[in-house]
Amino acid sequence: MSMRKGIDRWWSAWRALLLVWVFFAAPAAPAHAQDCYVNGSFGMYFGAVSGSGRAATSMLNYTCLPDYSGRSRTLYYQLCVYIGPGDWSLGQATRRMSNYNGAYLHYDLFSDPAHTQLIGAPGSTPVYRVLTAVTPGMPQPAQAPVYGWVYPGQPVPAFASFMEQGIQGLLRYRYSTNAFPDSADCSSGGEGGASVSFNSSGVLASYENACKVAATDMDFGRVDPPQNPLYATASIRVECVPGTPWRVGLDNGQHFDGTTRRMAGPGGLVQYQLYLDEGRTRVWSNAGADMADGIGSVPALTVYGKLPPQPELETGSYSDTIIVTMYY
Repeated sequence: MSMRKGIDRWWSAWRALLLVWVFFAAPAAPAHAQDCYVNGSFGMYFGAVSGSGRAATSMLNYTCLPDYSGRSRTLYYQLCVYIGPGDWSLGQATRRMSNYNGAYLHYDLFSDPAHTQLIGAPGSTPVYRVLTAVTPGMPQPAQAPVYGWVYPGQPVPAFASFMEQGIQGLLRYRYSTNAFPDSADCSSGGEGGASVSFNSSGVLASYENACKVAATDMDFGRVDPPQNPLYATASIRVECVPGTPWRVGLDNGQHFDGTTRRMAGPGGLVQYQLYLDEGRTRVWSNAGADMADGIGSVPALTVYGKLPPQPELETGSYSDTIIVTMYY
């Protein structure tokens, strides 16, 4: 029995020694050095966009690692940047943002400031390619500029916020130790490579396509002091993007007495009033329901004027100034 115990102890020691020998005999795996990664996410803010369109530039920040093998080699990276469509762009001729109320603002992303080379999803052409050389030592941070362009002349509501999310990107890269690889899409070539995906914080813009308003003068004519009411009209032209609601108000002029508008001249003040309707029952003011309203452009709004009988007036030229205000 004691001999058996001795054999067991010998076998256990031999087995332990064998395991140690196998552990130390295993070769160490080399560190993976040829690598690039994206810092953060991609995003773009166009700011306030007008009917003339607007450009913006954003940076895709990435870092490529040096050669950690100890052989002091420079690594030459070729990188390909792909940015796919977002939530509202898939299947569309251009990318687009939404105001989440039925309107879209069309834009695109480019690799050049002239906005001629589109950036698309993997498989699209042209391919946005950038080069980065990393010398031995420290990782090399770099940037790939992305140029955005909101197309001009879009019929969208004024003063609306637009956004697109759900954008996915891919950064492919190839590397070599003697020269930059020449790969059409960074899927092959060089001594090796890989790819890394990245997300987007969104593409945003506010659209401020200013509406315009213009008015003509109202002239009651050259007449004797009026024994009967005088009537005249003027017009107001409204230009606004389709779908934009607006209101137009008229102030009370420079000589308002709390009840009626008045013109001033050499003989004092002349009463008159401005109305929304041809029957001259709804006074046109600058508040609430006493303003004109509409949507989009209107060739002409008619302002109806009435000057009541004032036979005691002295001869002369009388005038007043009315400020037209448009709210949208």
